Amino acid sequence: MKIDNFFAELKRRKVFKVGAAYLVVAWLAVQAASIGFPAFDAPPWALRIFILIALLGFPIAVVMAWVFDITREGVKLDSQASGSKGLFAAAALLIVLALGWYFYGQPSFRKGDVTTPAVADRNSIAVLPFTNISGKADEDYFSDGMTEELLNVLAKVPQLKVVARTSVFQFKAKGGDIREIGRKLGVTNIVEGSVRRDGPDVRITAQLVRVADGFHIWSETYDRKLERVFALQDEIAQRIGAALKLSLGISAPIGARAPIDPEAYEEYLKGRALLRQRHDLPAAIAHFKKAVAKAPEFAAGWSSLSLTYEVSFWYTEHMTAAFQVELLAGEAAAAERAAALEPDAAATEHALGNVARAQFKYALAERHYLRSMQIDPSYPDVREDYSELLYEVGRVEDSARAARQLVTLDPYFSVGWARVVNAATALDRRAEVEEGVRQLRGIAPVLFMGKFGLLDYALAHGRADEARAALAEIETRWPKDAEFARQLLPWALGEPGIDARNLPAVIAAAPEGEATYYLIARQDIDGYNADIQTRGAILQAYYFANLYSSRPAGHAMLRDPRVKAMLVRYGFPAYWREKGWPAGCQPLGETDFECGTDAASVH
Repeated sequence: MKIDNFFAELKRRKVFKVGAAYLVVAWLAVQAASIGFPAFDAPPWALRIFILIALLGFPIAVVMAWVFDITREGVKLDSQASGSKGLFAAAALLIVLALGWYFYGQPSFRKGDVTTPAVADRNSIAVLPFTNISGKADEDYFSDGMTEELLNVLAKVPQLKVVARTSVFQFKAKGGDIREIGRKLGVTNIVEGSVRRDGPDVRITAQLVRVADGFHIWSETYDRKLERVFALQDEIAQRIGAALKLSLGISAPIGARAPIDPEAYEEYLKGRALLRQRHDLPAAIAHFKKAVAKAPEFAAGWSSLSLTYEVSFWYTEHMTAAFQVELLAGEAAAAERAAALEPDAAATEHALGNVARAQFKYALAERHYLRSMQIDPSYPDVREDYSELLYEVGRVEDSARAARQLVTLDPYFSVGWARVVNAATALDRRAEVEEGVRQLRGIAPVLFMGKFGLLDYALAHGRADEARAALAEIETRWPKDAEFARQLLPWALGEPGIDARNLPAVIAAAPEGEATYYLIARQDIDGYNADIQTRGAILQAYYFANLYSSRPAGHAMLRDPRVKAMLVRYGFPAYWREKGWPAGCQPLGETDFECGTDAASVH
């Protein structure tokens, strides 16, 4: 059959009319189902099945219209079969495409994507970074800050699961299909929008989108003065809660917040942007100081200042003990101010926990961290510090569980994967070490743990050939970073002919904490003690964990009286007497203890 005759035949048999009518009715049915299914608590897969049936029905309806003809005598089988093969082939292709769409959407067909949950929580939402449409690229900090603040407000809704900040910011300025982004984040709803700022005036457009079908549940534009920015954030959160109430049965009881000085808020957002990027932290500290100077009652400004002081340790080259004392003093003062203003805030409890840990008061730090997580279960930063604390005091299994919970909550949080590597190294779990290193190299390729994680793991367990192979890879991929390891590894492994005259300088110049692995592998107790005493309280809290993670070298060192004295100095026995002793350590009466007596049981 010629193509012209074929289309004429399609028209004669009313295939076009049937197809068009089916598409209209099917579209209306899907829209109704997408609203009705959630309201009746239908599982997430129910809507996909409904859409699949609608898709499969289209080629069937077209074939039926072709094969059967409506006459005055009723419905009859049309005997003119010419052209049927082509139509049947097209219908079969449509069926295959429909089935392909359905099965590709199943998690089992997307293996290898660590961010893809098996099933999205129906009470889940992500706030994508709002687009800065002010025409000034240097004002991204403002739109990013609005995103983060709205995310924090929504996180206070008890029934709502809110995706963490680090994960949503992976999608900043990347565009893409909202349904695919929602799949990757494991949510059923997404908030997106834009921010336009003109001096003291702010225009925000926000919209709530259902991931299943891309349907816009709610959208609105707000014009406000900057001084009313908190009220605006609360109002948007309330509207989102109202929009979700019908389908999810939740509400957003957001308490009103006091207005803030616009200049103080501007400084705060600038500081938050730098803190989030871990970039130019001295400038972030300066911004937070200006913020709290203009708004002394702004608790979030004080807690952010305290947390930035703590983070600065890890991002300051050639940190000295004297400078760390200065950082710790600022951290403590800011945390105390935050506690006086807003004692029940998650960030306040987090900051207080960091201060207690830096003072070697580990049990107090643990209480603050647990309280912070209770206030805001979706706050990932405190979970990272909690996992780190558990690792430091020898509760490595608990640390591993906490780290896994963290990267499940926020898969793109790079330091969470560092905690996974720490605990897995201590437990000698190769697969988990390799997983963590792989994730770090993908998410944050500049981090040292991503580059050196496999070398540190091999060194901790005395695997010389494996350590040399890991160093060879580092020398190939990151030759500048490998210089200190190139000089220290042969010495740590006890190779002959090593000129030790330059070793003190190499150890002193090594990145923070990296020389530790080599000193322990060498079982250089005096060298280890001397080095860690120059590093300040942040690394001194790692004193026990560094040894506990190393077998056999570290466990052998734990038996030495010089190490025992340092354990007392850094507060570990006090924690253990209150919370329980790690495997390989035990009390001897009321005042004494020993470690290293049963090192193998740790593994």
